[in-house]
Amino acid sequence: MTTIKTNSSSHARWVVLGALAFMMCVSMALPIYGGSVLGTYMTAELHWERSTLGLLIAANMAANGLCAPLVAALTTKIGVRACLIIGCILMAAASIVLATWVTEPWQAAVTFGAIGVAATFASVIPCQTAVAAWFGHRRPLALSLLYAAMGIGGFIFVWLITWAIQGSATGYRMGCWVFFGFSALGIVVTLLLVRDKPDVEQYEAWESADIQRQTARQFPPPPAPIDIDLRLRNVLWSPALWAIYFSMFATTCGSAFVIAHAQAHLRDIGHSPMLAAATISIISAAMVIGNFGIGSVAQRLGPRRAYFGALVLFGVGLCTLIYASGSVGLYGYAILYGLGFGAAQVGPMVLLSGYWGVQVFPMLTALGLLIQTAGAAVSPILAGIYFDSTGHYQPVILLIVIMTAISMVLLRLIGPPKCNDAQEWAPTDAAEHPAKRHA
Repeated sequence: MTTIKTNSSSHARWVVLGALAFMMCVSMALPIYGGSVLGTYMTAELHWERSTLGLLIAANMAANGLCAPLVAALTTKIGVRACLIIGCILMAAASIVLATWVTEPWQAAVTFGAIGVAATFASVIPCQTAVAAWFGHRRPLALSLLYAAMGIGGFIFVWLITWAIQGSATGYRMGCWVFFGFSALGIVVTLLLVRDKPDVEQYEAWESADIQRQTARQFPPPPAPIDIDLRLRNVLWSPALWAIYFSMFATTCGSAFVIAHAQAHLRDIGHSPMLAAATISIISAAMVIGNFGIGSVAQRLGPRRAYFGALVLFGVGLCTLIYASGSVGLYGYAILYGLGFGAAQVGPMVLLSGYWGVQVFPMLTALGLLIQTAGAAVSPILAGIYFDSTGHYQPVILLIVIMTAISMVLLRLIGPPKCNDAQEWAPTDAAEHPAKRHA
């Protein structure tokens, strides 16, 4: 792996974080939000059936999840920086193919799948691994900023791709060249600013300064992570790990339902299409706030308590959706759900990296993405089948709420992993049991 010798300035790690946030925007926000706009214009201009649009998104998501274990293994073997560069090269190549060669739906599906693979190489797994290497005590805040930047990037890319396509005589192909341009820029940013990990002495100096800063603010400083080389097969036996994974599955089922069916449900219970569509913007803004907020809350209460609060907001938001007949219910659902889901994006990653360390974190993230991919695939399909049979969604939403409640109970009952299964880094215990901090 590549290392960097930094000076005494604390700005170095924030520069790296800024570069990683940019890469998350390029490799996640651009394919997800920009890809949705690009696929819509492409389908219309080439006069393809509407089902093709769903095929493109499904191919992208499936490829993204299925190649996650490979990317996790390569992140550990060749390093974060190399994986980011590989991802950018793959996305640039796929963009060229999409702009110059694709004429049939199956070709577009294969290319969108390639973009999904590229996105996995250059997004969540390597970026979060680098954040875990560069940040210890302030890791929750750093991960929050990483996800919040991706949410903000989504806003930007939707309009950027739309303006590029509408303002060009080449139509959707100009959107493909936007993908190519940002892929090339990603390579430059990675080469100039991204490093796999900091110098050990500098890292320890930053951690000491963070502890002193937190103590001065009267916040309980969490114990420092201990560098233990854990084996994946040992970690997989931990009940705490599967409690976290189940919570990720539950929230992904909920988010996939909201993306696919919430608009139709809101119309069914009496809201106009315009008001139903307005909830998307509210949810997006609330998600960014949730991304930021959990980092601050985790510093004060511990990551496990902060994540527990995120699941509460998520579940209450979905409960509100069931009978969101008035304006209060409509906007309450959007705000509560957005806050909860935004925070729930960050919470599991803080726990996975904190409990079991940086060494196995890439593969744990990959397994989590596979589980989330299953939830994203199953939830909207089953919800649609149930609606076609009964004419309403309420029991489906209630089932997801129950799953969320079960995950909260499991997280509470199982608690953090035992010391022989995990690192001694247990911010939750430190926050919940002050005596342990001074033991």
